[in-house]
Amino acid sequence: MPQGLITIRGVVQGVGFRPFVYAEAVRLGLRGTVKNLGSEVEVRAAGERFDELVASLRRGPPLARIDSVDVSALDGPVPGGFAILPSAEGARTGLIPPDVATCDRCLSDIEDPASRYFGYWATSCVDCGPRYSIILDLPYDRPRTSMDAFPLCGGCRAEFTDPGSRRHHAQTIACPGCGPHLALYDADGRAIRTENPIAETAALLDQERIVAIKGIGGFHIACVEEAAVRLKERLGRHEQPFAVMARSDQIEAMAVLSDVDRAALRSMERPIVVLEKRDPTAHAALSNLHTIGVMLPYTGIHHLLFERLAHPILVMTSANSPGYPMVTGLDRAFAALAGVADFYLAHDRRIMNRCDDSVVRGGHLIRLSRGYAPLRTAIDLGPSCILGVGPELSANATIYRDGHAVTSPHVGNVRNPETLAYLVETIGKLGDWLGARYDAVAHDLHPQFL
Repeated sequence: MPQGLITIRGVVQGVGFRPFVYAEAVRLGLRGTVKNLGSEVEVRAAGERFDELVASLRRGPPLARIDSVDVSALDGPVPGGFAILPSAEGARTGLIPPDVATCDRCLSDIEDPASRYFGYWATSCVDCGPRYSIILDLPYDRPRTSMDAFPLCGGCRAEFTDPGSRRHHAQTIACPGCGPHLALYDADGRAIRTENPIAETAALLDQERIVAIKGIGGFHIACVEEAAVRLKERLGRHEQPFAVMARSDQIEAMAVLSDVDRAALRSMERPIVVLEKRDPTAHAALSNLHTIGVMLPYTGIHHLLFERLAHPILVMTSANSPGYPMVTGLDRAFAALAGVADFYLAHDRRIMNRCDDSVVRGGHLIRLSRGYAPLRTAIDLGPSCILGVGPELSANATIYRDGHAVTSPHVGNVRNPETLAYLVETIGKLGDWLGARYDAVAHDLHPQFL
């Protein structure tokens, strides 16, 4: 009977790879085990359809990025049944995938009155939701993420352990009974009593109030188009254009889209896409240019807001001063956005790694961040481990090791100490996860750069 040890390398943590292997092995009538080793997954399997399993693993689940699949001989018999083994302790070298948009099936759950996820903003599964922004340490398991603060209820635990569920071993699984919660605060930081913070927020936005909203990788400042000029005055950004969030039909009405643009907008990465306005003079309060940056709703909060909003467009701009890191914590938001935000909609899931929106134009990335980063690129630069720290403006960091370069999400302008400290923090975390020990550092020699 065919059997073997299968080793899969690449982005294989936090993508539902072990549940995928389990489901495929059971479907094919194989016995064996699957285990997460950090930068690789190890499968021991035996059965007549062993080769079909190998072919399936070369494709992998939707969020996985497969670098290699190697098969070697196994000594000794493979035990009966098929089991997911606990992750190897100390398996710290690897890379988790980026945060991605809520998938269509989870959106259906949110919209289904018969579902226990009905109306729940943090609904996710193995194919969607936060990843990079919640990770604290590797290997990627719930106790090493900010989801550890939310013990599973009986219903979620049943799905988590059910091989037939798409939330089988989904580390972000949560429901209204056991998961993160939302709260609404006024400008003085006082909690507002409301049974539905999202519905209340939608009403406030329709009243042209300005609301800071905590999302996946940080806070955004949101308002309707009619309040955009007032927001610019409060921010002191009179000329800088705002990115906006809108539904597909509204985006089609306000801008010219190619098929490439539509594909980017609807992708699981959900970037801001820079488009040509249909009327260059329209929406001048949002952008006085002939272009405008737009994105579709990409989280449960966004979708639930737009279900309740009377206005078709929301300004959705990152909550940070120019050149400074995006605000991630509620207390920091109260301090940094005082005099800017009228209200704050925030959840209690900690953001471990901030991640701003990515920006795409004409199919090309012009800001690499949420949805795309950390970005892993195959390239042969030899045996050395190299750190590249990027330019002074719009910086990212890149670490090269063992035939791959891994680029961080957007950091910002490191001409100020706070953003420089964020760059150092980002390098420290990525380097730790990759097991990097640097032989060289590539940096700009300008004497005035920090």
